[in-house]
Amino acid sequence: MLNSRALRTKPASTITAVAALLIVIAAGLIAARLMNMSTGFRANPVEAFSDFNFYYYAFTVVLHQPHDAALLYDHDALVAFLQTMDARHKGFDILYGYPPQFALFFSWLGLLTLLDAKIAWTLMSIVLCAIGVILVAKTAYRGDERGATLLLVAIALLNRPIVENVFWGQSNELLFFLLAATLFLMERGKRYWAGLFLALAIVLKVTPLAVAGLLLLRREWRTVAATFAWSVAFTLVTAVYLGFRVVWHYFISDMPRLNAQNLSMGGLPGNNSVRGVLQTISGGMGMPASNATLTTVGLLVALAVCLLSAYLVFRRHADRRIDYALACMTMLVASPMLEPVHMMVTLIPLMILFGTAFEQHGQQGSAIAPRMEMLLGTLAVVLLVFSVRFVSYNAAALIVYGLCVARYFPPSAMRRQARARRFS
Repeated sequence: MLNSRALRTKPASTITAVAALLIVIAAGLIAARLMNMSTGFRANPVEAFSDFNFYYYAFTVVLHQPHDAALLYDHDALVAFLQTMDARHKGFDILYGYPPQFALFFSWLGLLTLLDAKIAWTLMSIVLCAIGVILVAKTAYRGDERGATLLLVAIALLNRPIVENVFWGQSNELLFFLLAATLFLMERGKRYWAGLFLALAIVLKVTPLAVAGLLLLRREWRTVAATFAWSVAFTLVTAVYLGFRVVWHYFISDMPRLNAQNLSMGGLPGNNSVRGVLQTISGGMGMPASNATLTTVGLLVALAVCLLSAYLVFRRHADRRIDYALACMTMLVASPMLEPVHMMVTLIPLMILFGTAFEQHGQQGSAIAPRMEMLLGTLAVVLLVFSVRFVSYNAAALIVYGLCVARYFPPSAMRRQARARRFS
């Protein structure tokens, strides 16, 4: 990976050529992975994009039984539905855990056959992911060097979790797009529209509440106010259609129960959080940590990460993009459940870190020297090129979070320049 000083001194054609080469390599990897996926899907078509089977169940409940929407979180009803499709219906991971808003907003897919719905969902996810990458690339790098933007696109295409999301029929491409659009609109001063996209991310996935909370500490009043207003509106529409009791019961009962079921699935490679790493390592040493110990460690890690991030964002970095990168990583690192598919959200902070480093032309804007920062960033990218191996994804998440934190402690000269820009 080129460092930022090299970006300034190398001819533009060379930088573009390197970026193009990385994109070709990424395209080759994606093609090989998609061919491997198609082989498995032909052998068992019902299990193609298998997580979508759970979504499809929720969509049909909303369409055909809206007055009995409590069935959304009825495990026996879900199992019976999967059995009628000859789909896998046994295991701890058989659950639908998304908010009622998710089922309502995408219930139109239930009007299609299962196969057509999967095709529509997959194509929509791929398109939204591509748009999200473009939005982040345009925001992360403000310079004139086209090769730098292509490098950011290459970083995104090399990301293995993108393919994992397509393979499972997951929803994280949608989340990535919504968070990318939020950042893009905020950077262009369209904060009320940014609040709309962040509100959608929250009502569909809940976890982006961490991003909204940190934006509140940053005093992004208009974005947060719009987020709150849109979130309330979306929730009220859902409650009117499906019933207030369903929405209320989800947040006070169903969501905690389903989260506990998720955590019971074990540690690595499914759970790449600090809790998951501790669970795997302690079990491998023949001294498995108790659930109480794992819960305590998870809470302490979440508390420490959230407090540190809150303090840093409250101070406000001179560049809003760094605050947003830290907010996205806080959402991941503080979570007790970090699945491989969740890791595609790291693309936002990774692309911001690389893009802003390219803008600095070799100047040190972090507590870490530019070459070391690039080396660590490249290591995170490489770790995410491949499927999860032991603690590889946990290490990548911690590296990116650490790089974001280090940006708040630049050398004194850079701090003075940042203060001058802030008050000028």
